[in-house]
Amino acid sequence: MSSIGGLSESSIRRIIWIVSIAIPLVVGVLLSLPRLDVGVDTSFIPRLNALINTAVSVLLITGYWLIQRKLIHLHRKVMLIALGLSVLFLVLYVLYHLTHEEVRYGGTGWMRGLYLFILITHIGLSVFVVPMALFTVYPALLGRYSNHKKLARWTFPLWLYVSVTGVLVYVFLSPYYPT
Repeated sequence: MSSIGGLSESSIRRIIWIVSIAIPLVVGVLLSLPRLDVGVDTSFIPRLNALINTAVSVLLITGYWLIQRKLIHLHRKVMLIALGLSVLFLVLYVLYHLTHEEVRYGGTGWMRGLYLFILITHIGLSVFVVPMALFTVYPALLGRYSNHKKLARWTFPLWLYVSVTGVLVYVFLSPYYPT
């Protein structure tokens, strides 16, 4: 039986599901709490998160390009960096929203409709990207590349969509952030 870090496959699957369910629940609870004064200016975080999402998008495309050229070792490094940056994004996202009120889009007309479509699909798909990314990485770490490849065909475009639309959400909201 394969394992990572001494954990059985069933334990790892269980952990992935727990993490995948806990993240949106914890984020939802944290965002409903009163705003905190952490003694540090966190107003830079939305811009930084847009840069992180941009980097993740570039890394995902680079990872795809690398695997098409059978550069597995480089593909693995690039994809693990993308995963790490996505975790950093999530931590910073929560920190920002714990310290700042929600910024609302002020546009109207078809632009508001476009923004809402992007926002809703971004949030909805981001919930699915977490378990998909984790379940895609896991077989690759075990060397089960056929399983990894089957999952990656679905994970890659959804993860890319979520990272690109994260940047677009920032672009839409950027005029409305307090200065």
